[in-house]
Amino acid sequence: MITLNHLVRRQGSVEPARFRDYWLTEHAARSAALMQELGVEALIKCETLYDDDAADLLRQVYGTASDGYDFVDQMQIYDFARFKSLLARPEVCASWQELHAGEARYVDHQRSDYWFSVEHRQVLLADHCVATRDNAFLKGFYVARMRDGLSLAEAQLHWNACHGPLARRFLHILPFVKYVQGHRIESRVGTEIKTMLGGGFADSSRILGQAEVWLDRRALMGLQIPEAQRMMRLLVEDIALFIEAQASHSFGAKEHVIFERPPDLEPIPRLFSAD
Repeated sequence: MITLNHLVRRQGSVEPARFRDYWLTEHAARSAALMQELGVEALIKCETLYDDDAADLLRQVYGTASDGYDFVDQMQIYDFARFKSLLARPEVCASWQELHAGEARYVDHQRSDYWFSVEHRQVLLADHCVATRDNAFLKGFYVARMRDGLSLAEAQLHWNACHGPLARRFLHILPFVKYVQGHRIESRVGTEIKTMLGGGFADSSRILGQAEVWLDRRALMGLQIPEAQRMMRLLVEDIALFIEAQASHSFGAKEHVIFERPPDLEPIPRLFSAD
């Protein structure tokens, strides 16, 4: 599965409640229509939780930057060739450009970004897990910026082959019911989308991707025991080998499933590039 991630920061002059109302109503309806036109299988809007104790705890543990994103929209694509062919239609491009222009009243595009990622599952105690407003689950994001001197392939290899197994070593105390690494993949299509929308986005060239975890916030109480503290120390020390934590971002979110439909074909694994 390839995911198109839209990481969104609102304009500083727009109040969070006003932005939330726009993003989950007018924008959600228009975005859903556009993405279904592009053959996208699911659109999930992940809403950042401000002043959430569990998310604050994770941010302190990981030592990440204090500023984050207001929303992450995730568009899941199973047939990437079909997505590209539909994107080539002038009327589809015009619809996306119109949607993007409307966002400008609310979104700080220069501090927001799009990128494609491919999913590498690390922990899967619950396959279909959604952190909604009416349950105790929290979805944690870690938007990782890789250390200078590493290539995307080198950093992602360590992330998948070393950090993932290290996390699974502590599966009996790890508070995650699901842990997915979203490895950013380079694609001419991503560049074409940004160019078609007028450019001016944040620079994602040093972004490794995003870690996504689903946890029951009550499970975080277990991190107080000595073994759990040792686990977190080892994980943070390993992260420092390939990620620049102070330039990365972690935050908690709740998910809003705008639409979701079962895929009609098997996903094709891809590494490093979608082209």
